[in-house]
Amino acid sequence: MLTILKERTEEIEKVAAKYPSRRSAMLPVLWMVQQQEGWISQEAMEEVAEVLGSTVAEVYEVVSFYTMFQQKPVGKTHLALCDTLACAVCGSMEAAEYLKTKYGIQKDKVTPDGRFSLEYVECIGACSIAPAMLVGEVLHGNLTPESLDRIIASCP
Repeated sequence: MLTILKERTEEIEKVAAKYPSRRSAMLPVLWMVQQQEGWISQEAMEEVAEVLGSTVAEVYEVVSFYTMFQQKPVGKTHLALCDTLACAVCGSMEAAEYLKTKYGIQKDKVTPDGRFSLEYVECIGACSIAPAMLVGEVLHGNLTPESLDRIIASCP
């Protein structure tokens, strides 16, 4: 085991034991890496491939397919703003502009203090409360300037 995952060996083995093939544990192992590191580096992809008996290309395919996996460093609080049709019609781009103007949080950037990052994502399955955004793993909907202020104020 290499550097990123070496202290998680027991946890990885417990997860892998739940599946018929070690490679089937890829999603939970990648999630472990992201929770630990904040993102999934090339080095981490190589380690996951080695630990699970898959290729780096297979790991990359999974990481690049799922928007929940970050391929570059993100802020301490990562904002994932839905920009598909329902959210866009209901104001997601106005929400993005508000975050940029008031807080300096810009798409695909980390704020200078490292506190926030913002990405636009495809549907997060919350059309009924559009516009919607994930703040870390917490869903927020019906975004307005007032609700965005409350969300930002509640972040570490």
